[in-house]
Parts: sequence; C-alpha cells; structure tokens
Amino acid sequence: MQNREHFNPKRLKEARLVRGLTIKEFSEEIDVTRQAISQFEMGESSPKQETMMKIIKVLNFPKNFFYKDFEEQYVGNTFFRANATATKKSKESQYNKTLMAAYIYNYLSDLIEFPELNLPDITKFVGDWSDNTIEELATYVRHFWGLGNSPITNVIHELEKNGIVVFTVDTHSKKVDAFAQHRKGKPFIFVGNEKDSGFRRQFDAAHELGHILMHKDIDNQDLLSREEYKAMEEQANKFASAFLLPEGTFKKTVTSTTLLHFIELKKYWHVSMAAMIYRSYEIGIIDESRYTSLQKQISMKKYRKREPLDEVFPVSKPTVLKRSIELLLDNEVTTGLDLIHDISLPQDLIEMLCGLEEETLNKNKYEAEIRLMKGK
Repeated sequence: MQNREHFNPKRLKEARLVRGLTIKEFSEEIDVTRQAISQFEMGESSPKQETMMKIIKVLNFPKNFFYKDFEEQYVGNTFFRANATATKKSKESQYNKTLMAAYIYNYLSDLIEFPELNLPDITKFVGDWSDNTIEELATYVRHFWGLGNSPITNVIHELEKNGIVVFTVDTHSKKVDAFAQHRKGKPFIFVGNEKDSGFRRQFDAAHELGHILMHKDIDNQDLLSREEYKAMEEQANKFASAFLLPEGTFKKTVTSTTLLHFIELKKYWHVSMAAMIYRSYEIGIIDESRYTSLQKQISMKKYRKREPLDEVFPVSKPTVLKRSIELLLDNEVTTGLDLIHDISLPQDLIEMLCGLEEETLNKNKYEAEIRLMKGK
C-alpha cells in the first residue's frame, strides 16, 4: 500500500540509477550535498518538500513512485553479454530498468492472462555443457516447441509464445545489446533498441535463451573468473548457433562457400553471414584456411558492422506487452493517465520497455478529453 507520509529510500536509488546518474552528478543537479543523497538513499533522513520537487523534476518520476512499496522481487543473475567491457554505471542502469519492467509486468498480469511458461525439462542435460550436449539441447528445444529443423523467422515471437517475457530497452550503449534475467515464475529477456540488424537480433535472442536454459544455477556472474565467464558466453553462443542453424539441414543448404552464397542464405535462414560462416567452420563445412579467407573478405568489404540485406530485413520486436496495453486502452479498461498513475512509473519508461510508440499513453488521454468535450 502507498503511504504518502512515508518516503521510500529504495525508490530514490532505483530512479537515480535508472537515469544513469552517480550520487555526485545527482547532488549537483538538485543542489544538495553528496552526503545528503546518501542519507536519503539509506533512509537516515527524508527530503524536504522543496528538495523533493527538485528530485521529481530531475529524475522525471511521478511523486507517488517515491512513496510506493512494491512487492519484493526475487531476481537471479542478470546475464550481460558485454560483461567484460560495459561500465558498472551502465550495468547498474540496465539492472534497475529490469526492476521497473517487473513493476509493469506485475501490474499487467493482474489484468491480462499472459502465455504460460513453456520450457522443456532439461534435467538429463544439466552438468555437462560439452559441444555435443549443447547441440542435443538445441535440437531438443526445437522439437519441444514444434519448430522442426526449419528456419526460425522470428525468435522473439517464439520466446513470447512460450511464456518468456521480452522487453525492449534503451541501453544508450553499444556494449550492452541484450541481456537475460532469471526471476521467480518467469524469466525476462531485454533486447536493446540500439540494435539495427534484425539478423543479429535473432542471434542475440537465441543467445539469451541459452543462458536461461543452461545457466540457471549461476547466481552472480561477477563472481566468475574470466575463464569461467568466457566459457559461459561460448556455451550460449554455441546454443544460439545450433538452435538457429541445425546441423543436418543447414549443411544441405550450403552448396557454395562464397560470400555471395552466404548473402543468399541470409534470406532463407534469417541469420547473419558472420554467424553462418562460423557455424560452417564449427561443423566442418569449411576448413580453417577457408574460414580465415572469408574473414579477411568480410573485413575488406567492411561487413563487420553492417552486412548486405541488414537494411531490408526488419528488426523483430516484442509484441505481447505492447498489445496488452493497447488492449486495455482500446477497451477503455483504463486510460493512459490512469495506467501511469497506477503503475507509478514515468510515461517514457513504460512506453520504452513495452515497445510502445512515444506518446501512446498521451493519445489515449487526448481521446478521452475529446469524448468528454463531445459529451460522450
């Protein structure tokens, strides 16, 4: 329950970190000392009214957020793909966005019936993540989900259909493009809005699925050694590769090993050239010499950052959360303004995390005002 007389220090720290501000930066923005911010966040003192108004303005969070007691969250490890290079500040910001995502999901799940989690029992695989075992796991998941050995045109859709909650997130970083999080009940996957290649998003999503399946027992990846972290990432990459490009079927389609042929195969497999070339090397379609030659050609043609057809194939986007909110608005279960108030989060965060167009929640507000003016 919300108590307007009780300031919640947890909410202040969450909001500050979501906005990517250090204590020093934040203290300068609202013109108080760093010590004062620390005291607010530790619950040793509460902001005065004048300071509270500055906090609301700088962080752009609704006032009731800072007085809210949300249900406590069980959060397992957050699998950041760019663990070695992403800054602590960036990872803290993304992590706290996941807390906001859960506030949204918990609110919506009281109103909307989401797909049930449908992951296979993989007990027989656990404990041995050798290359062969990961290949078998990828095949097992494909058949469990009824995908056979055909190309997967939209991995995001398959994740959502099988009960994994997928959010979009502005990471403001090229070093954090997607991440997964184990949670009580349902795992979350976050795909970065900075990703401008639909083919690479396919791989990112499959990679995060690999983490969800294989690495549930990892509580904190920051405690892993560099070698352990590298092995974990290689396992997730191996899973993504095997899941997207099943060995037997993929081999039959590789009738040439020229770059031009791999460009053509992109249209069929919906996977990047880089991933297909590595998969070809991995399963023995090409030898090391040919692999090296293709890598040199890719560099020479400047395909590292952007490959042919990347601008043609659309970037797949999550739809379940977006449609859920649109359903509530269209059926007048709530208004955009009421939804913002009830969730107690900023409009920009709700729209960003749920993949809504900017001002979607305002449009509903404007439509309600027009109906009111017309006496409807």
